[in-house]
Amino acid sequence: MKTELHDTVKLSIGSSYVVAPDNPRKTKNRGRNCTILSFEFNNDQLDIRVVFHDTNRQATMKLSDLKPITE
Repeated sequence: MKTELHDTVKLSIGSSYVVAPDNPRKTKNRGRNCTILSFEFNNDQLDIRVVFHDTNRQATMKLSDLKPITE
């Protein structure tokens, strides 16, 4: 029997997060800080529209790819 552990993250519009996918092969945008702009439903899947702090460009991220910023 395989059990999976999931972290609980409270996401809110206007809050800042870091891109940190659990999959080590997902390297695009890893380590970048972003702010959530909106939540979008696409094909029965929740996507999150973010703006990156370093370039002010917007992108769509998966829910599981965002983690709270710990300093």
